[in-house]
Amino acid sequence: MYDKETVIYIGGFELPDKNAAAQRVIANARIIRELGYTPVLIGINRELRRYNVDNMTYNKFHGFDCWGLPYPIKTTDWLKYLYDINGFIKILNKYKNIKAVICYNYQSIAFERIRVYCQKHKIKIIADCTEWYRSDEGSLPFRIIKYFDTSFRMRYVNKKVDALIVTSTFLKNYYGMKSSVIIPTLISDFPNKANYEHLSGNEYPKLVYAGIPFRLGRKLKQRNKAKDRLDIAIQALNSIYKRGVKFTFDIYGITKAQYLQSVPEDKQIIDELEESLKFHGRKDSEFIKKEISNADYTLLIRDDNRTTKAGFPTKFTESIVCGTPVITNKTSDIDKFLIEGSNGFLIDKNNNKVDENKLMEILSLDKSTRVNLKRYCRESNMFDIYNWISEMKKVIES
Repeated sequence: MYDKETVIYIGGFELPDKNAAAQRVIANARIIRELGYTPVLIGINRELRRYNVDNMTYNKFHGFDCWGLPYPIKTTDWLKYLYDINGFIKILNKYKNIKAVICYNYQSIAFERIRVYCQKHKIKIIADCTEWYRSDEGSLPFRIIKYFDTSFRMRYVNKKVDALIVTSTFLKNYYGMKSSVIIPTLISDFPNKANYEHLSGNEYPKLVYAGIPFRLGRKLKQRNKAKDRLDIAIQALNSIYKRGVKFTFDIYGITKAQYLQSVPEDKQIIDELEESLKFHGRKDSEFIKKEISNADYTLLIRDDNRTTKAGFPTKFTESIVCGTPVITNKTSDIDKFLIEGSNGFLIDKNNNKVDENKLMEILSLDKSTRVNLKRYCRESNMFDIYNWISEMKKVIES
C-alpha cells in the first residue's frame, strides 16, 4: 500500500485525543514518521456496538491511517477481546512492507498471539509498556482475570519481544534489555503558544488539577489505592487556607458530588475552603489545556508505589507543555525533568501528609516570580518529540 516501510501501532487508545494513551501514541507516531516510516494506528472505538471482526472504522488523524476496533460491552465480548486478533490480522493484511508492530499495554493473550504471528512472519514485535497496575479493584472474577492478564504480559510476553519502549527507569531496570529505551509520556498536540500567552499572573495563585483521581461511583475504602491523592492535596490546602494564604484551586474531571460520594469524610474540609475550591466536572481537552495554561501551578500528589514507579504522569508533561509549573512529590522519573524553582517544585510526602510549610512558601511567591516560572516553562522544549528520535530509532532499527 505504501513504498515506505509500515509500522503498526495497536492498543486501547481512543483517537484522536479521547484519552491519555492516544496522546502518547500520536506523539510516538510522529517520531516514527520523522524516521521515514509510515505509522498505522489501530485503537478502539466505543461507539461501535457490535463486537465482530468486520465491525471497524477508518479515519485520517494527523495524516495517519487510524483504525477503530469495537470495545467490549458484554461478558462474552470481554472474553473474546482478551484473546482475539482477527481484527488486527485483517487490518495488517491491507498493508505491505511491514517493518514492525508495536503493542501498547496490550491484553496479554492477544499480545502473545500477535508476538508469535509477527516473529513467524519476520516482523519486529515491540512492546510499549507504560504501566504496571495492581489488580485489587472490582469483583473477585475481575481481579483474578486482571492479575493473570497483567502478570502474563509483564513477566512473560514483554520479555519475549524484540524491543521495549518504557516510560521509566524502574521498568528499564526491571527488564534489563539492551533493546529497551525510555520515552516518557509526550503530548501529541502542542498548544498554539500564540493562544496561550497568559503571563500577566493572577492576583492570587491559581492552582489546577485535571483528571480522575480514583474510580467514581462508590466509596473509596482505601485511599492509598487512589491513582492521584487529590484528598491529600485538598487537606494540605485547607491547612494553609486557615493560616491566611489566599489561592484558588480548580478541579476538572470530577464534580463535587462525585468527590464526596467517594470520600464523604472530607465534606467539612470542602466546606471550609469555600470559594477557594471549585469543582468543574468533565470538560473537553482543549478547554482544560487553556485552563492549565491560565493557571500559576498544577498540583499533583501521588503515593510512591509500583504503579507510580512504572508509569510517567501525562499530567506533568501536559502542564509543562502548556507553560505551567508543577507542584508535585517525587515519583517515577519526575525528578529527571523537574528543575526545582524553574519549572516546578518537589514537596516531600510522608504517609498521608505533604510538607505544608514548603507548599505555603510556594503559594506565597509574588506575581513576578510566578510569571517568570511560567515563562521558563513556555520557552522549554523539554518534551519536544525531536528529543526522542534517536531513542525510537534504536528500538525500530536495532
